[in-house]
Amino acid sequence: MNENFSILPFLKSKIFKIIVIILSIVLVLTLVGPLVVLAIASQPAVTEHAYSDVFFTSYEEVRANLNNRVLDLKSKNIEVHQSEYAVNAKEGLYIDNIYLPSTNEQTNLIVITTGVHGIEGYIGSVMLDVFFEEIYPDIDTVNTGILIVANVNPYGMKNMRRYNENNVDLNRNFIEDWDNFDLSSNTEYPKVDKFLQPEGKMGNAFWHEVGFYLSLAKEAIFTGADTISDALLTGQYEYPEGVYYGGNGDEVSTAYLKGVFADCLDGEYENIIHIDIHSGYGPRYNMVIFNSVQDPTTEAEAIAEIGYEYIIACDSEEFYITYGDTTDYFYRLAKSKGSDKGLYSTCFEFGTIGDGFFDSILSLKFTVDENRQHWYPSNDKITAEMVRQNYLELFYPTETEWRLKAISDFKAATLGVLNAKLK
Repeated sequence: MNENFSILPFLKSKIFKIIVIILSIVLVLTLVGPLVVLAIASQPAVTEHAYSDVFFTSYEEVRANLNNRVLDLKSKNIEVHQSEYAVNAKEGLYIDNIYLPSTNEQTNLIVITTGVHGIEGYIGSVMLDVFFEEIYPDIDTVNTGILIVANVNPYGMKNMRRYNENNVDLNRNFIEDWDNFDLSSNTEYPKVDKFLQPEGKMGNAFWHEVGFYLSLAKEAIFTGADTISDALLTGQYEYPEGVYYGGNGDEVSTAYLKGVFADCLDGEYENIIHIDIHSGYGPRYNMVIFNSVQDPTTEAEAIAEIGYEYIIACDSEEFYITYGDTTDYFYRLAKSKGSDKGLYSTCFEFGTIGDGFFDSILSLKFTVDENRQHWYPSNDKITAEMVRQNYLELFYPTETEWRLKAISDFKAATLGVLNAKLK
């Protein structure tokens, strides 16, 4: 009889009580933690569109709006040439072009590209409407033409990804000469590839969060935070399932846009102004003009010339060099052609998460999680939704205040650039 109850002392012990408390906490965190994580990740509901009703949620809506824009311009007796280029006609994936020639002299050509990083094309689509509604009417169209190349990465737009159908980051794919390009140029990425592209499906959202930050701490201690940063920013060309993969040759979209740039340089217009619209980098409520490394203008000179406060130039502390960038390629192509045209090619970058230390960690986490979810879709619906919400926040926030500020900054920066660069 006493033997049957010999376990009672243990059940009454402090150790057992501690074990019960720990297990209870673990159970609660396992059950409730994911809901808390999702609540934190979820973006606020859209209560205002901030600019008409043009903040879209699908690639098809963006294309339809572009078509409506063309119809509107034609109704005003403006000469418009509309065309599409099939990246994958079977899947309905097209790059859309709108060209408004100057009416007399071919002095200036304004080129705007959107959607090089697929999902970032959504904010680009809004800014095209802002451009045509509020900036284009004041442009001297007698000597200035407009060329819009929209949805450069239609797969990324349709599937809400930064990358294209081959997991290629197109803004790392504009390599001038692939035959002489060193695909192993990023020596840091192999050191952290296991961390940046973990294998296997993500499980419980809460424990995934815990696991990520523990892994990050381990990498920072044993490999170094700078190694992680350097591995990401320049792009990498050896890990096709990794993040910021630049490919090993021209993608369909890249080859097409390279041809567009060549046509611009071979054309009649004497002066070219190119704005490539992106989102995700910089202070949350500030759009940044990020100049090419090929532009020798200093930060102070650029601010004075353009009259816009937030400019990153080749001498800025925040400046970093990437391989295969669209704006860099445009300059290199002009140089290789011996072009004597005026050329200003820059990037408009709308900050979303922020640019602080912890903001950078969140950006890294959202990037790694989305890539993992793409290759190993989670069976956990809460985890999958958490990843989706975080990725949207990284590139296309729903907050009305953010959207209003983005529009205001775009107008100020565009007017500044055009006032400074148009002839």
